[in-house]
Amino acid sequence: MRGKSLNITSSYSTITPSYSTKMMEITKNGKMALKLIFTDFLTSYNSYSMKDKIGLSNAGSLKLLRSLGEKGLLVSDKMGNAIFYKLNFKNGYLLKLLELIFLDYSSLSSFVKGWIYDLRSFIPFTKAVLLFGSILKKEKNAGDVDVCFILKNSKDYPKLQAKVSEVNKKNRLRIHPLYLTAKDFEKKLKEKNQPLLEMVKSCVVVHGQEVFVEVLKNVQS
Repeated sequence: MRGKSLNITSSYSTITPSYSTKMMEITKNGKMALKLIFTDFLTSYNSYSMKDKIGLSNAGSLKLLRSLGEKGLLVSDKMGNAIFYKLNFKNGYLLKLLELIFLDYSSLSSFVKGWIYDLRSFIPFTKAVLLFGSILKKEKNAGDVDVCFILKNSKDYPKLQAKVSEVNKKNRLRIHPLYLTAKDFEKKLKEKNQPLLEMVKSCVVVHGQEVFVEVLKNVQS
């Protein structure tokens, strides 16, 4: 399994022509900025606080945020001399764009993509599967594989446990599971559960991009 090299990329063919045209206008830095603001939603971002996170100058960061605002993806709020930005959830295209952003695995290593492939075997029992933790940085040197399973139904818990045990018997690295329902996931984020807040900032959405985006949108609405 560890030798798998997967080419898992976003497919724009399912987007309407108008969406495809708009998608082409969003730069790599633009997608990074949208993802950062969306997942690190307790932080107020302006051009200064954004610049180091995506490797731009203050002027470049300001230009980028203004551009995203002009496209209707961000809304701004002026506080003193600073302008802070949040996502514009009234823009229906934004949600589809975020789903596509979380479908892009092009920057991940073959090792992590191999785990993405294997974790898709859990799709029948889950609404979403989130890969997070040390494996994303340490890869083969990680102690285990942290996975958050968002259950379709709480009754599927025994099936998931059995599937995790089955996968763990076949791999050197063992899955360290976290089981949640979508309702519990949203509730804990609204309660500012620190481990989950940290998880959503860096996790890879293996499956259930729509669910992940919907939960985070609800938390911020």
